[in-house]
Order: sequence, then structure tokens, then C-alpha cells
Amino acid sequence: MRKIIAIVCMLCVAVYFSACKSANSTDTNSVTSKPVVSDTQSNVEQDATLETPIVDSTPSDTESKLPSAVVPQTQTTGKKIVVSGALQDNQYTEKIAELQQTLNSHKYNISLSVYAVDGSKGLDYNTETGIFGACTVKAAYTLYACKQMESGNGNLQTQMTYEQKHYEPGTGDMQYSPFGTVFSMETALHKSMSISDNVGYLMSVDYFGRDGYNTYMRELGCDSLQIKPTVWSLRTKADDLVKIWCEIYNYFGTDTEYARFLKNSCTNTAGNYATESLQGVEYSHKQGHNSTGDWLSFSDAGIVWKGDIPYIIAIITDAPGPNSYSKGEFAKIIDIVHNNLF
Repeated sequence: MRKIIAIVCMLCVAVYFSACKSANSTDTNSVTSKPVVSDTQSNVEQDATLETPIVDSTPSDTESKLPSAVVPQTQTTGKKIVVSGALQDNQYTEKIAELQQTLNSHKYNISLSVYAVDGSKGLDYNTETGIFGACTVKAAYTLYACKQMESGNGNLQTQMTYEQKHYEPGTGDMQYSPFGTVFSMETALHKSMSISDNVGYLMSVDYFGRDGYNTYMRELGCDSLQIKPTVWSLRTKADDLVKIWCEIYNYFGTDTEYARFLKNSCTNTAGNYATESLQGVEYSHKQGHNSTGDWLSFSDAGIVWKGDIPYIIAIITDAPGPNSYSKGEFAKIIDIVHNNLF
């Protein structure tokens, strides 16, 4: 009997130590572990910029119940506000006239398009004018990238090496990493949307390409958002930005892993212009600015999650921003639109 007990005890100890060894050898290279940047001579470099996953794997009750947005039709407006739907009611006449005066007095070219996602209200001003939208185009490209990953072309864990061809000064912090640093697609796209990282954007364009994206924009009727001959939309139109954000809104409603990732990457981001004037609501958007050279811009576009019927707003200007004048004009326009018209 004593021999049997001794054998049983030895077996228990062996099982215990085997389990401990297995636990200690668990892969630490998962997306939930703290990434580490190594030098360019390492065969396995890790993304250094994300400590926790961006993707929420839990399906969202809210987003899965979103009604589809009604995509607006393009219309020529000139520098006179054109309204549709409920905004044609006399109760809005005074505020529309105030908005008209504000837009007409703007010192720079400005284009404005605002649209309730259910099509019940619409407002356009100077929407046929193409203005450099700077980084606002990153929203359209990130939507394309997410749809590419949905179809099996890469995924958020895809690794990309930062090369000299990806270097772009300006916004973002990936530019300060040494060439040879490996970033995940998750980091590149998230930073492109959340802090307007130019390197992250260029790396994603390098991976997914421009031809397929440009074809996608033409199919959506958003020709001004094509990126040619550069990686920027040089003559962006506000109504095209509204259309693409209708597509993004509808994409959010699919509630897939990539849809949740995109929404998390662009909602209530730091340093955006419209949110400085929007109080008490969430804002999913992409801003853009450039204050030097020939291509000036102070612009923003996205979804304002107000009440039961969110609305989409797109403002494009060729003002050199951000500065006190541009921010002040944004505040005036958004105050009228948000608090009195939508």
C-alpha cells in the first residue's frame, strides 16, 4: 500500500511541474503584450507603439442596430446655401440667413455640406469647388483598407517595415522611428486616423495600393477623393466627403471586427477642430490641415452622433490653419449648424 501511495505522489509532482513549464513557455508575441522595438538587424521586430489592442471583439448592440444612411445626390449650389427636406421650413430661415452671411464673409475659399443620415435634412454651400482637403482623405482610404482586410487582403496583425520611402514630415510620431522598425497594420491605420500619422498612412497606401482605391472612389461617385498623381486628394469636394462618411456610417452598422476598429480609431480623437465647438456628443471624423507651401487647408469631416438621427458635416477651407481665425470661423459655423439647424 505504501508503495502505491508513493507512486501516486510522484506522478502528481511530475504533472505539476509539467504544467508550470507549459505556462511559462506561452507565446509573448501576441497583440495584447507590450510591443518592443528592436534594431534593424533583428529578424523579429515588434511594433513599439501599442500596449493594448485597439479592436473590441465584443459585438456592439448600438452599432448593429444602425439604420442605413441615405446617400445624398450631388447638386450644384454656388455660393448660395441650398437646403432640402425639413430645412425648407420657415422656422429655419433666420438661422440659414445668418449662416449664409458667415460663409460669405469668410476670408478664404470655403465649402460646406451637412446631411442628416436619414435624408430628412440637407444643406450645401459651394460644394462644386474643389479645395485641398489635406488629411481628410485618410478616412476614405482607411475604409478601403478595412474592406480589403475583410476580403482577406492582409489583417490587423500584418507586419510592415518602415522604409525611407514612407517618410513624411508633419503630423504623427511614427516618423521618428528608425528605418527598419516593424509596425503592425493595426498601428499604422489607427495612428493614421487618430493622430493623422503621415507615415502610417503612406505605409498603408504602399501595402494596399492606389489603383483599387481610386476605382472604389469612382464607383461610389466620390471622384474628388481619388489619390492621383500623389497620395493626397488635391481637389476635395465637401459633398464627396459627406458621401464617403455615409459609407463609413453604413460600414459601422455591419459591426464587424474591422468596422469596430475603424470607429474606435476615429471617434473623439484628440486635437480635432470641430469637437472644440461640439459639446456633449460623440464625433467620428477625420480632420486635415496644412499651413505652409501652396496647398493650404483647414478642414474636417465626419459623423456627429446627435440624438436619434446623427448628421454628417464636411467643411473644407484653404485657410492656413490651425490658427485663431480659422478656429473662430469653425466655431461660428458649427454653432449655427449644430445648435439651430440639425
